Amino acid sequence: MIVIPGPSSLGLGWRVAERLGVEPTPVEHRVFPDGESYIKLTKPVAGEDVAIVQTTAPNPDMRFMQLLLMARTAKDFGAENIVAVVPYLAYARQDKRFTELEALSLDVIFGLLEASGVTDLVTINIHNEASTRGVEAKHGVRFHNLSAVPLLAEYLKKEHFDGAYSLSPDKGAIYIAEAASKVLLGGYNFFEKTRDRKTGEITMAVKDLDIKGRKAVVFDDMISSGGTMAKAVEALTQQGAERVAAACTHVLYMPGAEEKIRKAGADPIIATNTIETPFSRVSVAGLIADKLRELS
Repeated sequence: MIVIPGPSSLGLGWRVAERLGVEPTPVEHRVFPDGESYIKLTKPVAGEDVAIVQTTAPNPDMRFMQLLLMARTAKDFGAENIVAVVPYLAYARQDKRFTELEALSLDVIFGLLEASGVTDLVTINIHNEASTRGVEAKHGVRFHNLSAVPLLAEYLKKEHFDGAYSLSPDKGAIYIAEAASKVLLGGYNFFEKTRDRKTGEITMAVKDLDIKGRKAVVFDDMISSGGTMAKAVEALTQQGAERVAAACTHVLYMPGAEEKIRKAGADPIIATNTIETPFSRVSVAGLIADKLRELS
């Protein structure tokens, strides 16, 4: 298998190649003054299985266009199978139409990947796996979603959070807290949101939870503005938690997010390297390499 570390995932791509025992094959790339990307493969791919490691944040439009250019070029030059490893898949949150005439962006993404020759798509903790499965059924791209939550929990366990209570920001993400609890062994639950009818302010709390004097971790698939995570952390500190960690797979690192979460009382804030940020404490290279072995 040829592993191509894309421009947005050079470090992760190299580590994946090392795990597989192959030499990484980065592309030649540059960005023109007008913002367009130039891509050139640096090794023949005819008859080969090719894995392209390219996350799509920050700058999702550019990063996704680079992914399409790499995939289509590999297809044009005879690659046998093309696996797009997209640790963070932008546009995945628009996985259904909420109002009439909206663009269904995830469906468009799958269509573009298919047209560019991608045979398999590997993501990590995509926003809604069930909805993505529905989109997958309409296309010829095989979809594989991996979870980094056990890796995050293992890291926290070594940081003295063993026995901590695991929580998700809402009921829809309870499966994340459940997976973490299997490692931390401290139980799990989810937050319920209530809105003040007069002020519109949203508060978050966990009913029937005695967290006083205990450690807790709020797990989510991503942190964007930090608002939801901050409210969850604040609720736990107000309920008497001894220490609260904020953990997620993807940190988009929006301005003000870190300050908001730390002010709420989070210590530490950790994430994986699906997107390289100062919070990337956990590597998903091994997780990806194991899946690529399975696919090759």
